[in-house]
Amino acid sequence: MTQKKLLIFAVGIVSIMIIGGVLVASRKPDQPKKMEEEILPTEVLIPTVDSSVAVDLITSSAGREVTLQIKSIPTGTESIDYELSYQTKQQGLQGVIGTIPVNINQSKLEKTLTLGTCSSGTCVYHQVVGKIRLNLRFTGDYGDKVFEKEYEI
Repeated sequence: MTQKKLLIFAVGIVSIMIIGGVLVASRKPDQPKKMEEEILPTEVLIPTVDSSVAVDLITSSAGREVTLQIKSIPTGTESIDYELSYQTKQQGLQGVIGTIPVNINQSKLEKTLTLGTCSSGTCVYHQVVGKIRLNLRFTGDYGDKVFEKEYEI
């Protein structure tokens, strides 16, 4: 009976070795890892507006308001989004955002912007420290175009 057990044990060992060899041989070789993953853009780059467009930011004498002047607005412009950002003495980074609708064939515009917050007829003005960053997005039948510049006040 011992020989019978020994024979079954040997057949079992050989079976395990064959099954293991088949599994190892059928495994796919490791694919080399890519050193650099393909990066898909998450943001679309928007072209800058033509250099013929003249943009200026004029501060009032008290420094509480600025007037945004835009000349030579591209033909076909429907609206202009604006964003002013600046550092203040007390509140840190602050800003002003909005949209200006543009009439057909309008080539220039002016908009006065308050550097602060106003509610119920009462305004709290910011004490601007340093430069004001202006970002504009022109939207029209041509798509979108941007303008960015920093102004000293």
